[in-house]
Amino acid sequence: MKKSYILALLISAGAVLWVASGAIAPQKAPEGQKPVTADTKALQVRVRDSVAELMTAEIDVTGRTEATRRVDLKAETAGQVTEIVMKKGVVVKEGDIIARLDERDRRARLAEAKERLKLREIEHNAATKLKEKGFNSEVRFAQSRADLEAARAELRRAEIDLANTDIKAPFDGVIAEQMIEVGNFVDVGTVTFTIVDLDPIELSGYVTEKQVAAITPESMVTARLLNGAEVEGQLIYIAPAADPQTRTFRIEASVPNPERRISEGMTATLRIPMRQMKAHKISPAILTLDDTGRVGVKMVDDENKVVFQPVFIVADESTHMWIAGLPDTARLITVGQDYAAPGQVVTPVPAGADGAL
Repeated sequence: MKKSYILALLISAGAVLWVASGAIAPQKAPEGQKPVTADTKALQVRVRDSVAELMTAEIDVTGRTEATRRVDLKAETAGQVTEIVMKKGVVVKEGDIIARLDERDRRARLAEAKERLKLREIEHNAATKLKEKGFNSEVRFAQSRADLEAARAELRRAEIDLANTDIKAPFDGVIAEQMIEVGNFVDVGTVTFTIVDLDPIELSGYVTEKQVAAITPESMVTARLLNGAEVEGQLIYIAPAADPQTRTFRIEASVPNPERRISEGMTATLRIPMRQMKAHKISPAILTLDDTGRVGVKMVDDENKVVFQPVFIVADESTHMWIAGLPDTARLITVGQDYAAPGQVVTPVPAGADGAL
């Protein structure tokens, strides 16, 4: 056998004997923890003692802008459109006339109803005097009173019917849709215009089951639109029940929009502050998954056994993240977690420097 082969075999045998000897310097355990002994069968992992800190994070939610109110104006009387006073896109005030319908004989019917009411009032006054003198029966007196009330009701109907020939804005807003033109005939219930209220405007989105428990009603919300503009508003609504399909909760924020520069249907990213809570600052690199796909971290308990703990990501920064769901203090495995199985006894090696790992 050649000398080079013999030398290679001797080197290989020496390496095997060195690994099998378990000659690893013992680690000094932190105070209060189980001492670490030189155990060749225990996997070495690097650990870091983490302490929870109080922090206030924000939730980022993708949402959209919506009109505070949207109303379809329907004709309340039948008639032909004689005038379009304001067209689509125009800002209107409550009570502004938007369009007019043909009055036909409505004004004449109103005059007739007024005269009939005068007649019924005279008849009822006469019936009242005769009754006081004992010359009128209760039946005739009651009939005169009923005729008077019927005349009043007829006058009121004539007044409303004439007033309904003017289609008016129900509130301050913008005409979003126009469904009629001059010459069209509309029936009662025909949709004529759509009015939207954009001041204030609402921002809506959906949060998860975990997030909804961490936000507070009436919190101030900051939103960034796709055009780069940033606006601020107040959280005004948190759904009391989840959407049965997505298991998420609808939220709404109200944002002042006096100049109506924010339109309906724009995409926005909402930043909602969460309640102050305790969380651990970690490196994203130490996160892992269990067999069911849950996100969590691996820790070492007082017996130097590996424990998997599911966590909730509170905030994700550029250099670190904040997680909740852990005890106030925890020995986190920062290196070697991919090779350590829950329940396995390991040899923890404390990290030698401050930081997330």
